[in-house]
Amino acid sequence: MTLSDFFWSPRGRISRQEYWLGLLALMAVTVVGATVFDFDGLMSDGGKVRPPSLASTLWSLAFAWPSTAISIKRFNDRDWPSWLGYALGGSMSAFVIANYYGYLLDPDVMDPVEKLIMVAAAIGFLWALCENGFQKGTQGANRYGADPLSSVAD
Repeated sequence: MTLSDFFWSPRGRISRQEYWLGLLALMAVTVVGATVFDFDGLMSDGGKVRPPSLASTLWSLAFAWPSTAISIKRFNDRDWPSWLGYALGGSMSAFVIANYYGYLLDPDVMDPVEKLIMVAAAIGFLWALCENGFQKGTQGANRYGADPLSSVAD
């Protein structure tokens, strides 16, 4: 699998190690870019949480698809349906956009509906992280392709 396929294609399967390395690389690039594009957002504003800048939001959205593609491939390895990865990516994008408009930022000022959305999203993201990051993939080939560890064992 090429680096381009790894980050841009939802097809195939990847191992847990590849999943973690890909997510860590994407998180590092996202944080560096968000810091460069919104350095003022890191500064304290009297304890108030400020929405990210437009540039920082667009930067984060640019990395939503690569992380979605990685998650889809990992769900494929677990033999879960691909739509779970698409749902995760859509939720991630919605969360980034909501933050830009000032929603889902500060638990101290959220209304009950926002708190419910935040809790549901946190549970979903944690489930996906645990499912993809800590559970073994399907042994042998499955409907999404060959076992990514089969070449390692050979």
